[in-house]
Amino acid sequence: MGVLAKNNRQFTYIYSSTSSIGKQGKGYAESLGDKVQILDISKTNLGNTIWVELAEKMGKNLKDLLSSEHPDAPDTQGSVFSADDWLKVLNKNPSALQNPILVNGDAYLQATTPSEILEFFAIDSAGLEKNPLGKEPTTSSTTDDVNFIERNPDNSR
Repeated sequence: MGVLAKNNRQFTYIYSSTSSIGKQGKGYAESLGDKVQILDISKTNLGNTIWVELAEKMGKNLKDLLSSEHPDAPDTQGSVFSADDWLKVLNKNPSALQNPILVNGDAYLQATTPSEILEFFAIDSAGLEKNPLGKEPTTSSTTDDVNFIERNPDNSR
């Protein structure tokens, strides 16, 4: 049994606020309103069980979640680490997670570009018809099989 929620209507965005792609993606995630749970690992410790589950679901080793090229990341070259060691690195050095992790139901992704984040969250014009200039756009889904995220009127800009 997994620790993370498996609801297809709930997104989870896990990032480090020390990462530029993480901060960019947070803006996209926030546009989903209350349909997303945003977790900044610089402020919130996820716990080892969640990290292990994330790595397993994405088919990665724990070390593959980290960016060793980042200047703030600890030097691990030439070191042989156990899973427990990688968990310690992750928990003590949140800046080592440069690429955010996205979860929706059984779908998991560690995004390396902002466009992957947009695609995963389906933040685009899915289900919208193009209208001629000057005509009001349709802001509700016009298709049956496309995920469309309704805008929360209380979360307007």
